[in-house]
Amino acid sequence: MVDSDPVGIFLVTSGSRGDRLLFRYPFEAEDDQAAKIKPGHDNNPYTLRIAEDYIYRGTESSESSSSSSIKNGMLVGYSRRLLSTLLAVKTSLCSQQFDLTIDDVRFLGYPVCVENSRHTNGKREQSTIISFNVVIVLKATAPASVIPCYHNLTKRLAVALRHEERRCSYLTTMKHEMQAIQEEVANRPEDSYENPFKIILQKCKLAKDLKTVYDNLCSTGVVQLSVNDWIQVSFCLPHKVHSTVHRGVEVEPEAIERCIQALRPYHGMLLLVNETELLASLPPDGSPALGRLIQVASPLKSLHNLAADADLSLAQVFHLVSHLVYWAKAMIVYPLCESNVYVLAPDADTSVNSILVEEFVEEFPGMSLPAVLADYSLPTPLGEHRDILGLPQQQAQQVLIVVWMLKHRLLMQLHTYIFLISPAENDHKQSAHVASISEEVHVSDAASVTSGDSPSASGTYPNSKSPSDNLSDESYIPRHIADMALAHFSAQDRDSIKAQVKASNPDDLRLFGRLVPYFNGQHHLEEIMYYENVRRSQLLTLLDKFRGILVPCTHPDPATAVHVKL
Repeated sequence: MVDSDPVGIFLVTSGSRGDRLLFRYPFEAEDDQAAKIKPGHDNNPYTLRIAEDYIYRGTESSESSSSSSIKNGMLVGYSRRLLSTLLAVKTSLCSQQFDLTIDDVRFLGYPVCVENSRHTNGKREQSTIISFNVVIVLKATAPASVIPCYHNLTKRLAVALRHEERRCSYLTTMKHEMQAIQEEVANRPEDSYENPFKIILQKCKLAKDLKTVYDNLCSTGVVQLSVNDWIQVSFCLPHKVHSTVHRGVEVEPEAIERCIQALRPYHGMLLLVNETELLASLPPDGSPALGRLIQVASPLKSLHNLAADADLSLAQVFHLVSHLVYWAKAMIVYPLCESNVYVLAPDADTSVNSILVEEFVEEFPGMSLPAVLADYSLPTPLGEHRDILGLPQQQAQQVLIVVWMLKHRLLMQLHTYIFLISPAENDHKQSAHVASISEEVHVSDAASVTSGDSPSASGTYPNSKSPSDNLSDESYIPRHIADMALAHFSAQDRDSIKAQVKASNPDDLRLFGRLVPYFNGQHHLEEIMYYENVRRSQLLTLLDKFRGILVPCTHPDPATAVHVKL
């Protein structure tokens, strides 16, 4: 993503002795001319004022005012005093997001108050720090979707530093070291001037940690930091880690959030990294539940089955899978089965010189990736690719090949969605009220589509039986269900719908009335099968019998196909 990398990272404190910019990185923005004017002289009342210095500064400020404040990816034109004044806020603004935009620069932070007293070696001492602020600088043109990510990082860093300040006065110690270095440099002769931030970076651990944060954000987007070797801070830029794993594919953070929000119990999880490596990368104090989930993970299982195998609640599985998807350690798929329809992804790298060809041969010796991809040029159910005369080992290898191609975004799954078209009075025109059917028709089990308390999702099945199971007389046609399902149609339309099935088979009309809320093109067959506990063959039979008013449409699930350019 363009302009999503940070421009700099600052640490500012506010205390009884005023506001101070303790550290900034990168600090190369101070050019040689500005370095000759020692910053300490501005605060020294006995400094000899040289007119040429102020003439130079006036010329420089006038030139910088008309140009960008960001040069070579670094912030320029802001003095230390100005930055400390802008970024050190009042206590009333602490413990909330800090967002300041000036021209083409945007400052993001999370200022935090520090208690006025602290405990050191059992003694109560007064702290000189009132508040502090860790600020990340971005270009003003940075995408809006990455702003919450950086706010989240600044909050994590601020909370960790506040904890260490309360525990062992870590921030106060670092402040004294940084201030001492700045004062020592300010008192040097002009010919021995050296950038104080350079010395601070060499001697102060907190400065090294902030530099590590900046470098990791610009490179991998992953921050794994131990503040004072005590508090672990873990963070990632989701769009950057997904781009790294999927080799340059740009994914918006909002798309990842939508994918996570679209998680359903019938979905499956496909790990994108080796299971052993993933388990080894977990921190020592990581959740044991996450380890159990990784151990039982399989693209052949649904999340509902994974919850049972790992002895976890479905809510826990949702949280853990969302975490893995966010960190690009897993992707959401539908569990592999013979009825799944796969086709070549539109942005798949099909070049014979692709690096994927070599990786495929290493993984499956004796096989050709272009030849395998050719089999998926047209949408075909997975079962049709299976050799019924093949050995079990060959069938297992076919599954592994499909999993490998899904990991590398070479395939995408197609789902069937159903649209209900009202019978037309003249030339089969579509009814204008079809789109409102799913919102206005109230069928007994329809609430399970949007409610989190669906029978299967909650782990209990109070309504697992279909309405037809509660009827003792099979010849009885449930008129109340038919009336509710067809109430929005005209009398002529109702007659046309009823004519789609034989009167001797009331189950078809009963099933149609039960599934009407799903026929708006928003729910695919797999979702209907899960929530309504029906078989695929029943749905396909219903589509065939009501083919005059039910129109199937096949396309990828936009919520889960975040890595495919549709």
